[in-house]
Amino acid sequence: MPLSPERYKLQTTIGGDTLQKLRLAKDMLGHAIPSGDDAAILDRALTALLLDLAKKKFADTRKPRPSRATKAGARDPSAQVKRAVWLRDLGRCAFVGSSGHRCNERRFVEFHHVDPHALGGEATLDQIELRCRRHNDYEGRLYFGKRRHASGLVLEQVRLSATHSTS
Repeated sequence: MPLSPERYKLQTTIGGDTLQKLRLAKDMLGHAIPSGDDAAILDRALTALLLDLAKKKFADTRKPRPSRATKAGARDPSAQVKRAVWLRDLGRCAFVGSSGHRCNERRFVEFHHVDPHALGGEATLDQIELRCRRHNDYEGRLYFGKRRHASGLVLEQVRLSATHSTS
């Protein structure tokens, strides 16, 4: 809930283990945050969490090794491309609807091939964008039609092969 520009009220219920972690963090940060301000401690905790997640999700590091470049035809983008796409698209879906409105979804975002990999799309910075799961699926259906479950496809192939063998 906004209180003023750049100030918000956050109210939550936490368990006993989380409370113990908060108290321990306050004690350990007593030299850096003498007031024990919960907001300052939460900010430091979230900053550390985001750095850890970036390292895991995008192989983020202060001194990245020189890229070996993405191999031609590779399906998955390199860590360097993932980092650059995440920053360029600001960690949110880059889908823009026909009305010109950009999707703001930040949860369940996926790396999306602008030109599908199955049709020769490369995993390069220019050809990869972030999409929420819903828009990634939507664009896949635009290219390939309604998707079938693998088990349904196998059953259909078995049925077709049985039909051809009896003819």
